[in-house]
Formats: sequence, structure tokens, C-alpha cells
Amino acid sequence: MPSLVSAAIFPSDTKVKMLDPKGFKKVMKANQTSVVAFVAPWCGHCQRMAPEYSKAAKSLLPLIPVYAIDCDNEKNKRLCAEQHVQGFPTVKLYPRGNQVPPMTYESGDRTASAFFNWASLRVPSTIDKLAKVEDITSWADKHADKHRALLLTKEKKVPLLWKVLGNNYKGELQFGVHRDQSGEASKALGLGKDVGKGSKVVIYVAGSTTPTPYDGKTKLETISKFFDSILDGLADILASQTTESVDEKVASPEDHTQKVFESEGGSESEDHDRPKDEL
Repeated sequence: MPSLVSAAIFPSDTKVKMLDPKGFKKVMKANQTSVVAFVAPWCGHCQRMAPEYSKAAKSLLPLIPVYAIDCDNEKNKRLCAEQHVQGFPTVKLYPRGNQVPPMTYESGDRTASAFFNWASLRVPSTIDKLAKVEDITSWADKHADKHRALLLTKEKKVPLLWKVLGNNYKGELQFGVHRDQSGEASKALGLGKDVGKGSKVVIYVAGSTTPTPYDGKTKLETISKFFDSILDGLADILASQTTESVDEKVASPEDHTQKVFESEGGSESEDHDRPKDEL
């Protein structure tokens, strides 16, 4: 298991989890986007980076986990060599565990906001973008052999949470998104015209083209458990449900309120009452 006991360079309350070879292997098997810093306690650049990297970790969690590996530790030296670490600090993003080659952070800007933006922009997007209302029907028909999850939103960008979910469930669930500014898509699907300030999550069970609104909590952990239950055949989503209108927010490194819906670069919004890992 990843350890919260970090190298001396990280603050005592850091959310950065330290990995050893066994922990790194487990993280890679999860096939999720993660960020790993390869550091050495004696490295001055690492020491100066650590507070900012920790701030970024706090902002990215729980959507993108953030780790570090002490390459000065004898048991980790082989792993660091295998990951082609040639200097410190070396920060790498693994888009989908060991299924996709990692990306190395090349910028000299080692601030929390820089790390946050770099990582959030590099989550692989497996989301089908449906431009027109009529595209929804053809999309649902095309992937009728799979369970499908559709997001109706007023936002221009694909939400970071939705991208994370699409990446986590790649090959298992088909994800789509439609920008429903006027509410016409919501009305056409029988969900009511008012999308409100938030979004609506709609589920299509495999073999069906009938949309069913999801009415549960949209925190990452909760909706992930729901998707797991669909895949396990345990979810009863055919019962009448009422869709919640919700926004997902995630704390930014600067004001702790960056809107995760602006996952491809965008505005910030004040909403201290909404959990950061909730749609």
C-alpha cells in the first residue's frame, strides 16, 4: 500500500503518498491517471518544490492521485533507473497506469498551479462529444451493446471528473457528453427542460436505448461504486429516479475553488460549500 509517511522534504500534512517498488506496481495496475515525483532528500530543487507539489496534490485529489518516490533509498534505486530518472526532481504523469507511456514534466515552473494545470489537462479523454441533440440517439444506438453514461451540461469544456471516470472505466462503460445550454436535449429525453446551473447524468443499460436519470450523489467515490454495481449486474436503475442538478468543483492551488468542469483550462468559481470531488 502507498505510504503517507513521506520523505523529509514534504510537509507533515502532505497528501503526497510515498511509493516503494511494490506500491508503484500496484498503482500502475490500477490503470488510472496518476502523478509521480522522483526525488532525493538532499536535492535542493526537490526541497523547494515539495511545498508546491503538496499543494497541487491537495487540489488534484481525489481525481488524480499524487505520489513520490525517494530515489536515494536503496530499495528504490532500481525502480528509478527503470523509469529513466536522470536528475532530480523528475515528475512524470502516467495517463493510464502502465498501459500508456508516461509524460515528463519539462517546465521549470514548479508551482502548485503549474502542476495542477499540467496534470488536469493530460487525463486521456475517452468521452464521445455529442454536438447535436439528434447525435444522442445515434450514439445510444451505436453502443447499444454496452452500458452508457451520458452527461448533459451547460459547460463548454468536458468536466475533469467526467474525463477521469471515462478513463477509469475505459472499455467497460461508454461515456458521452452533450452541451445542453437550452435544455432541449434534456426535454427530448423526457428529463424536463431546465438543466439549471448543474448537469444531469443519464444511464442507458446495455441492450436498451431508453435513458434513465441517475439520482444518486455524484461524488467520485459514490458514482464509481454505482458504475461498479452496473457492471456487476447489481444496480436497479430501471426504477423511477429524479435527477439531481449538480456542479463538480475541485479546489485550485490558489483559491481552493477551481471548477473541475473547466478541465481543459478555464475559469474559477467560488463555492466553498460544495465538496471538491462532487459533480
